[in-house]
Amino acid sequence: MTFVSVAEACRRLGIDVKTMRRWLVEAQLPLQDHPHDGRKKGVSGEHLEILARLHHRSLASLPPEPPAPLQSALPPLPAALLALPERLGALQAQLTALQQQVADLTHLLQQPTGAKRPPKPASPAARSRPTASATAKPPPKPAHVIPRVEYGREGRYVVICPKGGLLPLELDTQEWFAWVAAQDSFRFVGRAGHFTAHHEWRVPKGAWRAHRQIRNHSYTLRLASNQELTMAVLEQAAEALQAHLT
Repeated sequence: MTFVSVAEACRRLGIDVKTMRRWLVEAQLPLQDHPHDGRKKGVSGEHLEILARLHHRSLASLPPEPPAPLQSALPPLPAALLALPERLGALQAQLTALQQQVADLTHLLQQPTGAKRPPKPASPAARSRPTASATAKPPPKPAHVIPRVEYGREGRYVVICPKGGLLPLELDTQEWFAWVAAQDSFRFVGRAGHFTAHHEWRVPKGAWRAHRQIRNHSYTLRLASNQELTMAVLEQAAEALQAHLT
């Protein structure tokens, strides 16, 4: 049995819904339920033809069925190509962290070292017998670059080591707490602010403190022990230190 909805039957007969229902009552033809959805009402194809003959109507043709969608012949993208955006995001975060470290080092090198004391006048004997050790200058000490924990552009934290690069650490896990316990200090750049974290080895369980220099004033905050140094603790400390700028 062919099922035709009320709207489709009205369209094919060229009448409105009220006229359709009146014709069905006059012909004593009941409405039919949809074979798969009882909420939809309609008529059978045979009843529709009966109504057309009774009222001398010609049935409009049904619209052609839409062609079946063609299946895409394109092969699926390889897994390496799908993972490329994530790898590019990690490389961008690493590059940003390295650029920030270079800027920090440049700032440290440009800071004034203070007034130098005038050298004491050398004795005549010393002037007459200069030694190589007295004239040679000691080599400058290399700048110390510490690890960096940063909230990246992709919306997650990354850990960057000066020697190992981007570390595959899951934060707030036992692997993260073990890494924290082995560090002397690290730079934290979060969503609310930044600071330098220092490890207090003499305190039981390895407590940490946050340090930041703002307008020639040094601010320090107590953080937590190794096993309690979570991202929430670090972000809260960064926000508290950032408030000193207002």
